[in-house]
This record gives sequence, C-alpha cells and structure tokens, in this order.
Amino acid sequence: MPQILENNLTFNGSFTTRSSTTRIVVHHSASDIDTTIEDIHNWHLNNGWSGIGYHYIIYADGTIYRGRPEKVKGAHAYQDSTHEANTNGIGICLIGDFTSSKPTNTQMTSLIWLIKNIWTRYPNISVIRHSDVMSTACPGSSFPWSELKLKLAEEVIDIVLEKWMVEGGQKALKELENKGLVNNPENWSSESELAEYVPAYLFWMMMNRLAEYKA
Repeated sequence: MPQILENNLTFNGSFTTRSSTTRIVVHHSASDIDTTIEDIHNWHLNNGWSGIGYHYIIYADGTIYRGRPEKVKGAHAYQDSTHEANTNGIGICLIGDFTSSKPTNTQMTSLIWLIKNIWTRYPNISVIRHSDVMSTACPGSSFPWSELKLKLAEEVIDIVLEKWMVEGGQKALKELENKGLVNNPENWSSESELAEYVPAYLFWMMMNRLAEYKA
C-alpha cells in the first residue's frame, strides 16, 4: 500500500491556511522523469515563492512525497482572480511530461490511493485538471484523464454502497431487535460479516424488508 513520505525541505516565510477546500488539482511536472521534489522546490524558490507550490508529488515508481502542508494555500494553479485554485485546491503533481508519454501504472495507482486518502478528510471533493482553471496543457494531452475519472467514479460508488450498507444495516438491525426478530445482535460484530456472501446492496434491501415485517 502506498504511503506519504515527509520531505526535508526548508521553506521561506510563512503559509496561509485555506479557508475552504473544494477540489483537488492534478498536474504534471512537464519535466524529465528523474525530476525530484528538491528540484521542484528549488525552481519555485527561484520564482520568489515560499517553496514548492504543490501539496503532493508522485514519482514514476509511485512514491508519494508531501510538498507544502495540506491545509495551506498552494502555489500551483493561478491565472487571475477568476481562474485559480490556490485558495481552495490541493495540488498533486505527477513527475513526468505527459505531452509525450503517459504516467506509469504505479503513478496512477498511487494517485487514486492519494485522492481516496484526501477524501477521508474532505469527502468527495471534485478532482480537476490544471487546465480546467488555467490556460495550460497541464497535465498533458497523454494523461489518461477519462480513465482516471472512470476509476474515481467506481471508487465513489464503492464508498457510497459501503456507507449505505453500514448505516442502513445498523438501523435495520436495531429495528429487527426491537421487533424480537433477532437474538443476540451483539454477536453480529459487523454488517460485513453478515454480508460476506451477499452483495452489499442486496443485504441492505433484505434487512430493511425484514425490518418492515409486522410481528
């Protein structure tokens, strides 16, 4: 499973905490595949910024590094006050130039994992391209955007079904207990155990239909 590695970067000045977080912005570094987080940090320092403008960097081998702290304003998506995502977006940059090649499979796997990780703190915020807020080709014409959106949609469905099953299953189990239709519900440690051989949505429907039974 991927993990987020901390950096050893030194930043200039202080950061501003974002007042809201409504989206994740995907970038490419538009550079050689061997580019490091230190390289990008130095480039951004040379721009007069506090340091690296992205919140996360993903190497070709799937390694994820934290850039600037997740809760602070970024420096990765600004064109003008109307077209910008620094004040409300988390910037993720994949190392490579995707105008001429695609990200590695490992990079994409880490990207999806990272987005899901961020969603645990900012549930289901939108995922956009740098080019959606600026006049730029980033993250590159070869970036598999449609494939990413499809996989993220599948992840959202899984998250919703799991939440639906757990919340609905707990409510239905309580109703079954109240009606005297279930004995020793405390022995049912999780709905996932009950649904081990039954798809989540069928289990939820079954439990709720049983709960409507008039004893």
